[in-house]
Amino acid sequence: MDIIQKLPDDIIVYIYTIILKKYRLQDGKLIKRINIEKYKFLEKFIYRKMVIFSKHNYDNKITYEIKYYLNNLNQLPDRKDLFIDDDMMYVYLTFEENTIKYYIQRFQLKKIEDIITTKPSIYHKGDYEDYDWEVFSYTYEI
Repeated sequence: MDIIQKLPDDIIVYIYTIILKKYRLQDGKLIKRINIEKYKFLEKFIYRKMVIFSKHNYDNKITYEIKYYLNNLNQLPDRKDLFIDDDMMYVYLTFEENTIKYYIQRFQLKKIEDIITTKPSIYHKGDYEDYDWEVFSYTYEI
């Protein structure tokens, strides 16, 4: 540790945030990250893998679209063989003047009795007719 502390600040920040991933930088301060290994049982609920990142410009508004794959809530044995998508989440960030608008959608394949919805989705699930997509969405702005 003493060797690291003798390095220039930008290298220290790079080591702690990018290589070791123990801290993140916020307002010029190093903030300790959660040790996910300690809470491995939560991984099913918080794991995410970014698969799409794109930027769009409409009517002088910049929108970023980010798609994440989530750990599947239901581990169905032949889900891949039947071409049923993984659970996923979309995040849309829109920048307008002095505000940022967030629009977030989460899609999870669940047993129909566990879904809070008024109508079934239009998504065909093959052999899993007792499953449907629960779509959760919300928006907010800062």
